[in-house]
Amino acid sequence: MLTAIAGGESAAVALTAGQAVKLVNTHGSQTVDAWCLAAPDTTQYLSVEHTRRMLSRLFPKEGDPLYSNRRNVLLKIERDTSRGKHDMLVACCDHWLYAFYGCPPGHRNCRDNYFQALARLRVRPDMVPNPINLWMNVAVDGNERIALREPISQPGDYVLLRALMDCYVIFSACPMDITPVNRGGTPRMVHYELVD
Repeated sequence: MLTAIAGGESAAVALTAGQAVKLVNTHGSQTVDAWCLAAPDTTQYLSVEHTRRMLSRLFPKEGDPLYSNRRNVLLKIERDTSRGKHDMLVACCDHWLYAFYGCPPGHRNCRDNYFQALARLRVRPDMVPNPINLWMNVAVDGNERIALREPISQPGDYVLLRALMDCYVIFSACPMDITPVNRGGTPRMVHYELVD
């Protein structure tokens, strides 16, 4: 059964090794920040820095393992129906970023969403790792500069993430409404379901 995550909101799920979660980009226009923490030791987390090193690539694709800060495989991208534009370079948005953009205090952000989603599972980590930004279209030019672009994903595109260890997976339907990472600047609903 599909469960909705409203645009700008978040959810966390507990997976046992072998289970999977399917995340659907319902409207095709939404970037979703994703994290994974090992259970019960949440000091082991999905590390984009370690994953880039182990894959020898900047961006992940279907079939790729996703590594922890201890170089263990936490998740695998078992299926990806989009054209594989997922980012592992950009930190999640936070209240400091929205202050930089001149937004008033209280703007929703992925950092706070991460803590709120885990608190609903009674998990209280000390820090926020850098996320994998699913469907976030980040281009790197010949001068090694990055550009944030609109997603190229289509309505109904999905990724299937298979757990290789017991873990918590966290999703934030990014609240960003300043840059083009959510097409049209409007955060929109996504859906997920657990798959055995």
